Amino acid sequence: MGKYTPLTDWLRKQPGKSVTLSFDQIEQIIGDSLPPNTQKYLAGWDNTLGNPLNDAFLNAGWETVMVDLENKKVKFQRIKGV
Repeated sequence: MGKYTPLTDWLRKQPGKSVTLSFDQIEQIIGDSLPPNTQKYLAGWDNTLGNPLNDAFLNAGWETVMVDLENKKVKFQRIKGV
């Protein structure tokens, strides 16, 4: 089980088309801290496979549609057709 597996599992259980989570909520879900780069740079959330965090939400069928670094929150949207 990888660090972000709990996020994958959590997102798969969500019934809606979108969900907004604070960075603190994501850290509670994964039981660990997010890497510093995800709290400072948009590239940490860029919907590109190959990054463990991105793999976690993309493999769950979700993508980021809004990242607010100042307020430390991210909005995920279910990928169409998934």
